[in-house]
Amino acid sequence: MASIGLDAPRSAITRTNGWSIDSETITGAACLAVTLIIGIATAGDYATTVDEFNTDDYGPKALAWYTSGFTDRSHFETVEFSLWYYGPWFQMLTAFVQSLWIADALTVRHTMTFLVGLAGLAALLPIARFSVGRWAGPAALMLCVTTGYLYGSLFFTPIDVPFLATMCWAILAIVLMARQGVPRWGATICAGLATGLAIATRTGGIITHCFLIGTMLLSGVEALVLSGRAARPQLRAIAVRVTAAIAISWATAVALWPWLQIGNPFTQFTIAFVHFATLPVDFEFQHWGEGLLTNALPWSYIPEQWFARLPAVFLGLLVLATLFALGKVLWLGRVSVERFKKQGAPGLRRPALVVARSRRILLVWMAVVAPVGFLMIQHATLYDGVRHTLFVIPMLALLGGWGLTRLLPYLRRFSVLAAAFAGMYVVVAITNLATLHPLEYIATNAFAGGVAGSYGRFELDYWAAGATEALRRLERRLDAAGVFAHSSPSLLICIPYREHMVKPMLHRNWRIELDPRKADFVIESERSRCAADVEQLVLVDEVTRYQRAFAWIYANKGSRFIEVACPRCAAQQPNPIRAGNRIFP
Repeated sequence: MASIGLDAPRSAITRTNGWSIDSETITGAACLAVTLIIGIATAGDYATTVDEFNTDDYGPKALAWYTSGFTDRSHFETVEFSLWYYGPWFQMLTAFVQSLWIADALTVRHTMTFLVGLAGLAALLPIARFSVGRWAGPAALMLCVTTGYLYGSLFFTPIDVPFLATMCWAILAIVLMARQGVPRWGATICAGLATGLAIATRTGGIITHCFLIGTMLLSGVEALVLSGRAARPQLRAIAVRVTAAIAISWATAVALWPWLQIGNPFTQFTIAFVHFATLPVDFEFQHWGEGLLTNALPWSYIPEQWFARLPAVFLGLLVLATLFALGKVLWLGRVSVERFKKQGAPGLRRPALVVARSRRILLVWMAVVAPVGFLMIQHATLYDGVRHTLFVIPMLALLGGWGLTRLLPYLRRFSVLAAAFAGMYVVVAITNLATLHPLEYIATNAFAGGVAGSYGRFELDYWAAGATEALRRLERRLDAAGVFAHSSPSLLICIPYREHMVKPMLHRNWRIELDPRKADFVIESERSRCAADVEQLVLVDEVTRYQRAFAWIYANKGSRFIEVACPRCAAQQPNPIRAGNRIFP
């Protein structure tokens, strides 16, 4: 029976015994190189986000646990509650690099987060080559780096981006295990290390065990179909390697996660897992213009968020991939029924073999369906867009890339038109990212109305990234007037629960003020409008994208810096009136 298309394309299967330099590899490497150069060059532009304040505190204290010989317990006792329920390996690595003083601490953090995230995306190239087809890798990579929601998040999402990277590495390692009927020991060890690193990043990494076991079960099915009872030695060898990979995984997790080291590791893990599975977070936010509660989300929340935040071309390729897959599954089902009618149970051996040999691309589908399905069934508490499922987007991109490769034979008839459309898509996507920079993660697609049309209907700048952009703008304005040469103005930055921690954001000698009535300047963010009722404040400036404001700079009319910051403000009416999504001084 011919391949049903759920497994890797024939060209990929015949060349998986080695890695050759070809046009697909060059294209993927070029995309990575360009992204790397742009990312490093612009890392200093990105904002300080809500979770970076506490991870910057967690990293050095977690590192001290090891350097003190496991006696310094500050990261269990003096950091924000529940941080120890996350594995700190990336935060420790970042703290170490920050200690080298290569650049300011925030630029180092943003660069490190970006580098780890890009390294995770780089795994898409070999995953594609060994599963869905070689050209699907560069296509998936391009989809990822032109998706503003993902690309912008690569710089300042300090827990979800490392988790994305480890999940990509874990899936790659499992794909390598699945290349042979009986996995090689090198691939087995890599799978153990990678899945352990995923667990040691976030408790959700435990799902990699499901991926591993499910994929290896299909390897066992292949052995049984081909050899019958004679496959027992192969089945034992597969079982031994799966057991070894899981053992290595837990040894890695325990070694890298202090929380697992202070008690029974499985009990400690369960405590952390249950905490996040029943997260007691309850607040309202906008989703497609409707107010939702974080702990009472509809089952369709994640797909609906993707429908708004992924580019239209990305979504179109996902629809194609789904249709192609459904067509092949229906075809296989029809053939299986026909063979069963003619030959009985023995007639199902060949369809079972086809499915078993499709295990690598089925792993990619599993990496999309399983975690999202679990969250939908569980009705998990989710917030901040879909950053908790950021790790699924690269796998979605792989499926989109697979859909494109299945479409290529038809596009060859219109190669010039297809190339022009692809070029236009890239140009438009990059132009949009440049317009939004450094707030790329607020991007939405045309179905959601773009940034302008989705403003007020979604939580866009939930990280309060616009506040840092506003701060830099205000600092430049006061620098031009020489204010900081002889004065220290007071400032309040409205970032939820972090107003007293904003010192790392400041590039000048500000005085931090927590009372908006006393501050010389106040910067509001989309998520925290803490100066709404202060009458003596007047609007100085605002950070806008597509004519929508994401941060607001106010000056205190009684401040001695009012005329320096805004000469017109002395005559301006205080307490600007907010009307809908616009502000009228």
